[in-house]
Amino acid sequence: MKRHNTFGKFTPLACLRTQMLTAALMWSGVGIFLFARGLLNIVNVQDEYKLLWVGIALAAGLLKAKMVLEKTATRIIHRIKERQDPSCLFGFMPLKSWFLIGGMIMLGIILRKSPLNRSLVWSVYIAIGAALFASSRIFWKNWKAA
Repeated sequence: MKRHNTFGKFTPLACLRTQMLTAALMWSGVGIFLFARGLLNIVNVQDEYKLLWVGIALAAGLLKAKMVLEKTATRIIHRIKERQDPSCLFGFMPLKSWFLIGGMIMLGIILRKSPLNRSLVWSVYIAIGAALFASSRIFWKNWKAA
């Protein structure tokens, strides 16, 4: 059954292996970006407990990777494998997930502009970055095997 393509010839088509690579690059890249941004900023915070904040953030991030994001990555991989080849490059995630990403970006902006303790703010960045990067290995493993 042929699916209706709203954007027709303007849809960027990609093979399933390229979609897997795109997901891996996205999760790894955003993870590294958030982790580095948090770490580089927490260094400049005047807080005698900043090393403790970083340790807690790393532990929380790795726990989130194991408990939440690895399952999400596995669902995305199954979605990619079930799609037609080729199909829309960015369709490896459902539209609601793209909206969720937009919401998370907005929350990050709000968090940075908030009056919250800077160590807490940058620890959240470190935790989320570590979680995304750690769970991106699921995509890399599947990309290599594809």
